[in-house]
Amino acid sequence: LILLLSGGLESIAAIETTRLILEDQRGVSRTAGLEREHSWVPGLMDLMGLAEAGPPIRVLLAAESSRLALDVPPWVSGYTDGRSNLVVLLPERTPSYPDGALEEVLAHEVAHVLLSRASGGREVPRWFNEGLAMMAGRSWGLRDRTHLGLGLLSGERIPLWKLDDLFQGDRPRVEQAYALSGALVQDLLERYGTGLPRALLSRVARGLSFEDALRQATGATLIEVGESFYERQTAWRRWLPLVTSTAALWFGIAALAIVAASKRRRRNRLALAALTAEEELRARAAPEEEKEEEEEEAAPSPQPSTDFSKSRHEDWPVN
Repeated sequence: LILLLSGGLESIAAIETTRLILEDQRGVSRTAGLEREHSWVPGLMDLMGLAEAGPPIRVLLAAESSRLALDVPPWVSGYTDGRSNLVVLLPERTPSYPDGALEEVLAHEVAHVLLSRASGGREVPRWFNEGLAMMAGRSWGLRDRTHLGLGLLSGERIPLWKLDDLFQGDRPRVEQAYALSGALVQDLLERYGTGLPRALLSRVARGLSFEDALRQATGATLIEVGESFYERQTAWRRWLPLVTSTAALWFGIAALAIVAASKRRRRNRLALAALTAEEELRARAAPEEEKEEEEEEAAPSPQPSTDFSKSRHEDWPVN
């Protein structure tokens, strides 16, 4: 296993890396974090099955007021058509779903360009394109699992051949499309291995349709892959993302805060009731104590008796 892994790493190192040329069009140079060498590029090339670097990829950092930003929805933080070797990043919108930090957005968009090269520019379903880019950019995360869990709990099973239509809807539908795409590609990689994208894209580049390439590489049709995916989504897989989501965490914290506040108010009410009862008892007891004190002050003090004539002889003192 060590020999195989070392051989694989040597093959990746031997591939000439695709260059990324960054241009900041915002008027100031703030690309220091992206100007370093990107160690993930060779891995992406190997994932797609590319052995040649190809032409450099031009990366533009556009201002929010530019036409490049105004032509796309406000929640898009980066985009490319995959064929022009041009990637546009909108740093002011980062992080933005479905991507996180700017480096992840860059990896996501570069993956689209490399995938287009690996497929020979031929058509690939958008769900596979986006799902593989999410894996490459490491942007498939907890939020995607939460969207996936919500979608699966609704009972809606969207067939793979209709999944691309979700990307044309409003933002909730687009988020659902990203979540499903990421989950589908992750499921395919877990079942058939990380060599699947290379096997699929090379067949597409040779002229096969994506569905035929999928059937040759996996032995399953597009419909069977979709049905198998939904069957594998157990109740545990559906509920766990929701239970562990940020929304559930804040809901739990809010619930605990409400319970604690309720208990605190109850203790305060009991303490106040006890204090009020004690004060009432003191108020009732005060007049009686004052009356007793007045009676004691008004009563004459007893005087010792000096009349010995009435006493018996035996009671007289002895000298």
